[in-house]
Amino acid sequence: MMETIQVEPLTDSSFEPYGRCFEIPDAPPSKEGEGWDCWSYLANMEATTRVGVGMVRTQKRELIVDSMERHVSREEILLPLYDEIIQPVGLYRDLADPEEAPDIQTVKCFLLKPGQGIIIGKGIWHSPAYPVNRDTDYLFMIENKKDAFGDEMINPWERFIGERKFKMRV
Repeated sequence: MMETIQVEPLTDSSFEPYGRCFEIPDAPPSKEGEGWDCWSYLANMEATTRVGVGMVRTQKRELIVDSMERHVSREEILLPLYDEIIQPVGLYRDLADPEEAPDIQTVKCFLLKPGQGIIIGKGIWHSPAYPVNRDTDYLFMIENKKDAFGDEMINPWERFIGERKFKMRV
């Protein structure tokens, strides 16, 4: 059985259980010069060591999610570069349980536009982002260290409880 989850706009209040969001403000820049404007510290990520920056090229595909990953000891920033992306996220039940699987009942899917970013909280389940219109790229930033349960670079993906999956509706 396939569940359907409606994609919703990103707002501070709707994303709050999953982390924090930020965007280019509709306010004067904190610094400016000839040919540039700067808005310092739109958000802050908790970090105890170096923060790695990576890029994902997300390709146009069917909007179906059957597994997620989580980082129990660090936050992660996502920021679309050129086009809109959809970011599915789910709540955790027990941050200290290495056997936990994601629960579809806690999942929400958020639309991120270029200029909007999110900080995914520690332990929050998430899949790779999906493009809305066409192949696109997004940046991620995360502490460059192993997670509390080991190195998630090996195989971080966990299927949903009951082997369920869902399709996103835009």
